[in-house]
Amino acid sequence: MNNQSIRLPVRQLAMRAKQRGAVLVIALIFLLVLTTLAVSNMREVALESRITGTLVSERACFNAGEAGLRDGEYRIAGKINNDGPGSYPSIPIAKVGDAYVLNQTNALESCPDTLDLEVPCIIDRLPQDITFEQAFDPAETGYAGVKEYSPDADTSFDQNIAWYGIPILGGAVQAQSENPEYGNTAAGIGPVRHEVNARAVDDNSCEVRLRSTTLRVYL
Repeated sequence: MNNQSIRLPVRQLAMRAKQRGAVLVIALIFLLVLTTLAVSNMREVALESRITGTLVSERACFNAGEAGLRDGEYRIAGKINNDGPGSYPSIPIAKVGDAYVLNQTNALESCPDTLDLEVPCIIDRLPQDITFEQAFDPAETGYAGVKEYSPDADTSFDQNIAWYGIPILGGAVQAQSENPEYGNTAAGIGPVRHEVNARAVDDNSCEVRLRSTTLRVYL
C-alpha cells in the first residue's frame, strides 16, 4: 500500500510536467502566428503608405502640368491680341523659298533663357517640321527653348514647370483648308490655332507631359 501511494503522486507529477510542456509549445506556436500576422500587417501598411505617397506625388505633378498649360494658353491669348474688341493685329506672312507662309505674330525661332518675362514662348515652325513628339530638353529632337511657369511673383510649385507654344496651320503651308478665301491669310483674317505643350517634374522622378490647343478667330 505504501509503495502504491508513493508511485501515484510520481506519475501525476510526470503527467503534469508533460501537460505543462504541451501548453508551452502551444503558446509558442500561437505567439509565432501572432508575430507573423503583425509583421505582415506592418508590411501592408508600409506598402499602402508608399502607394498613397506615389499617388499624391503623381496628382501634384499633374496639377502642376495643368497649371503650365493654363499659363501658356493665357499668355498666348493675352499677348498675341490687343485688349480692345476688333483691334486684333494682322498676322504677317513670310516668304520661304517660292511660297508665302503664315508667320504667326510674336513667333520666335527659339526661346532663350534671357527671354523677357512678358514675352510668350511661341516657336515658329512650318507645318512639315511639326512632330508629335514634345521637346523640353536640349537632347530631345526639335528643342528650341521653353518658358518657365511664372504667373506672378507670389505663385510657386514644388515642381519645375515649363511650357512652349507652336502655331498650327489648317492643313497646308498657307492654311488654305481652313481659310480658303483669297487674301484672308495675308490680311490676318480667319482661325488661328496654337499647340501648347507643358511639362512638370519633381525631385521624386515624377514627370507629367500635357498638350492642349487654342483656337482664336480673327475677323
